[in-house]
Parts: sequence; C-alpha cells; structure tokens
Amino acid sequence: MSRVGNNGNLNSFNINKGLLNPDFLQKDKFNNFVSMLAVSISYTFLAIIIIFITFSQTALTFLQKQVELTLFIKDNYSEESIFELKQALEIDSRVMEVEYISKERALEIFNLISKDDPVLNDAVTTNIFPASLKVKTYNLNDLDSLASEYEGQEYIDSIRYSKEIKDNFSYYAWIVSIMLLILFSMFLVVSFGIIISTIRINIYQKKEEIEIMKLVGATDDYIRKPFVMQGLYFSMVGSFVASIVSLILTLGVYFTNTFGFRDLNKIYLGSLVTVNYLVFSFLVVVLIISVGYFLGFFGTKTAVSKYLNI
Repeated sequence: MSRVGNNGNLNSFNINKGLLNPDFLQKDKFNNFVSMLAVSISYTFLAIIIIFITFSQTALTFLQKQVELTLFIKDNYSEESIFELKQALEIDSRVMEVEYISKERALEIFNLISKDDPVLNDAVTTNIFPASLKVKTYNLNDLDSLASEYEGQEYIDSIRYSKEIKDNFSYYAWIVSIMLLILFSMFLVVSFGIIISTIRINIYQKKEEIEIMKLVGATDDYIRKPFVMQGLYFSMVGSFVASIVSLILTLGVYFTNTFGFRDLNKIYLGSLVTVNYLVFSFLVVVLIISVGYFLGFFGTKTAVSKYLNI
C-alpha cells in the first residue's frame, strides 16, 4: 500500500470523517481547556518562583552590601597616609567601595545622632573621634580576610565589623537559594510532565483514528505533526498567560513600591550584575515564553516518540 501525505483522498477522508486534521483544536474542547488550564497554572507558579527567587536574591544582596568593615586609624597617622591607604584598598579586586570618615565628619555624625542632647554635643570635640575608613566588599566572605590582613598593623587603632551579621546573611542566603532552586526544579519537572501527560492522553483518545490513518497510507510525520502542534499550542498559551500574570505582578510591586524596589530601581541577577527594574519585568516575560516554547517542543517530542507507536 502506498503512503500519501497532505493531499488527495487522505485530506478528503480527514475532513469527512473528522480524523486528525488542522481542526483538531475544535474537538474535545473540554479536555483541551483543562489541559491548557493545567499548563497555565504550572507556568504561572514557575514564573512566580522565578520572580520570588530574584526578589529574594536582590534583597539579600542589597543587605549584604550594607555590611562594612571599619578601620579606625591612629591619631599619629597623617591624612596624606590615610588617603594612600584608601587608594590601596580601592584597587583591591575584593573591595567594592571605600569611604573616608575624617575626625570632623565623625563629630558631625555624632552631633546629628545626639541632636536631642545639646549638653552632650557641647561637651564632645573632635579629639575623641579617630579617623576611619569604611570598606565594603563584593563578597561578604572577603571581610574576614581583609580584617585579618589589617589586624595588628601599626597604623590601625582597631577594626570593627558585624561578623555575626555577616555570617547570618551568608547562611540564610545559602538556605534561601537552595530552597528556591529546589522549588524551581520541581515546577520545571511538573510543567514538563503536564505537557507529556496531555499528549499521551490525546494519543490514547485518538488511537482508533491513528490506526485508520495508518491503513489509508498516512505518513509517520503527517500523523505526528498534529500532536506536536497541539503540545506547542498548549505550552505557548500557558506561557503567555503566565507571562501576563508575571508582568502584572512585577509592575504591581514596582508601582506600589512594595519592599522599596522602586526606590532601589534595580534588580540583582548576581552579586555583580544588575538590571533596571522595568527591564527585569520584561525579561521575565521573555524568559517564561522561551521556557514555554522549549518545554512544549521537547515535551511533545518526548511524548510522541514514547507513546505514538507508528
């Protein structure tokens, strides 16, 4: 028996008998709706997890960058020497920012803090405040090594930094990252599984139609194509719905200034990489649609190759 493609008697047979044809989405409307709803919900949770991961990392990274190491300089160390030390720290690859606090500036800060106590303000002079350098690093763990390097230097009066806070930030950042990565992986697998299950059910429901098409000479590619199209269609619709939800969510957070993200106006994609918040909102849309396409493509390919025996 000869094999035929998308022409001749086979097309006529499909239209008359209602077998697999370009109108397959008009059939089994309820099952199609349920499948698209399941995919949309799964992708929406995936989008929410991606957003939550990024927001969490942004908040943790921002807070981590506020932890600083303060080097208090002895009074007999000249201001010129302090600036040389500052320049040496600034060219250190571990150092993100160095701020010089002179004795006069330290007094100004003290007076601002204790402005409600004028008697105390009048009694304090610059003599009791040492000059200092406040150092921020890209990586919190580098604070320990910097503290060790400068501890005991002849020009250092004392070193202060919140080691306990630094250690807690590092610990919780690690815990949050692992938990969110596990959740992301779970929903990625669930989304992939839903696509495969949807195609498997449709293949099972059209088992008799597939057999008839094989008998009248349909090619393997012709039989596979509607299932691949259907899987991609469901996946892309689901990713589109999820991307709309993600856009509403991210823009809602921005315009309501929830968590202060509008004030920050940047999102950390890593300790060194940042993007504008609105750019991030649209990056999430692109990412979800891309994930939808690739999950739909590979999911349908997997299901068709595994369950469509032709």
